[in-house]
Amino acid sequence: MAMVTRYNIQDEVGRFLTAEGFFSYEADDAAEFRDEDEAIEELAVYPGCTVETYQRPSAFPDFTATPSIEKEAA
Repeated sequence: MAMVTRYNIQDEVGRFLTAEGFFSYEADDAAEFRDEDEAIEELAVYPGCTVETYQRPSAFPDFTATPSIEKEAA
């Protein structure tokens, strides 16, 4: 089983942004982003929120995620 990196948006009290554009305390309801840049673009709509990174198990490796040059250099 592979681990894949995903991103979500959280507000200042720890609620997760849902796909419907609301905030929920339930992590299972969180909108999941595959690309950090996509999550950062969405973040512009929600001032005071942050992009959080997490890993979760997946039956398939994540071939669609492309690491950024800055991350590879670090």
